[in-house]
Amino acid sequence: HPRPGEVSLENENYSQAVEDIKLCLEKQKNLPKDSRLVAESHYQLGVAQGFNAQYDEAVESLNSAITIIKEKIKNLNETHKTPSDDIKKEISELEALVPEIEEKIVDTKDVKKEAEFKPKEGEEGFSTDSKDAKMTKSVSTIAVKRKAEDDGTDTKVKKVAADGEKETEKTAAAV
Repeated sequence: HPRPGEVSLENENYSQAVEDIKLCLEKQKNLPKDSRLVAESHYQLGVAQGFNAQYDEAVESLNSAITIIKEKIKNLNETHKTPSDDIKKEISELEALVPEIEEKIVDTKDVKKEAEFKPKEGEEGFSTDSKDAKMTKSVSTIAVKRKAEDDGTDTKVKKVAADGEKETEKTAAAV
């Protein structure tokens, strides 16, 4: 069952993904303040916002995810003075997430810097947008695939024709 926004993200429909995930967060309002689900939603939102060139919002969302995770770790440590193995495992998983998200924040800030230095679309000679590159790549790979398929069908057709000729020869020889 995909999480809200996941499908839109996969389809590169980033503004829709942002909307979907915001709605999801709205529905999660009644969950505990330190819910991992909510942290995950903030993370997803941050990723979607980053793709959608909403870099500052993305950093905020990712920071919210970190805040929630740290709160969760603190609460787990406080409520379990002698934590079970499961709790220890959860705490270490959560602690491992924080640097990962912090790295994502650094990446997002870097992308923002790059975006600010890039000339805006429509300026002279800079139409090599990464999306264009992606598009042309997929178009050319499709063309290559299609060519390969054509080659495959050609040989099949030729083989059938050749087999057909053999049949005719056999029949002629039999007569």
